Amino acid sequence: MRPTAEQRFLPLLVLVVGVVAPDNRLLYYIPKNETKATFCACVQKTCAAGSWKPHPPPELAYRGFICEPGDYSGKHTDTEARIVCSWYNPSTPNSTSVLYTEEVAEELGAIKG
Repeated sequence: MRPTAEQRFLPLLVLVVGVVAPDNRLLYYIPKNETKATFCACVQKTCAAGSWKPHPPPELAYRGFICEPGDYSGKHTDTEARIVCSWYNPSTPNSTSVLYTEEVAEELGAIKG
């Protein structure tokens, strides 16, 4: 017996849906007094420290950061960067990320692109 069209395409649909992840990166202009390297270093340091106000709640832990020079097409690498600052609750299984990207950017004086 031959499989139906639904049976043939269901595994493909599951595969495609299973690998889709949200893109939480936000575009910011790198402040004029910063290079892309120093800006990304400051994003990492500020994100990991949780130094903005109000501070993240004590039950959250630093997950990581992304700082990629350039806009969404990869252009303007000296003046723009896509960034994310992510924290999570380690006591919650499969904890979703709590994003503090806008707070970090504001702390660093970056303007949203």
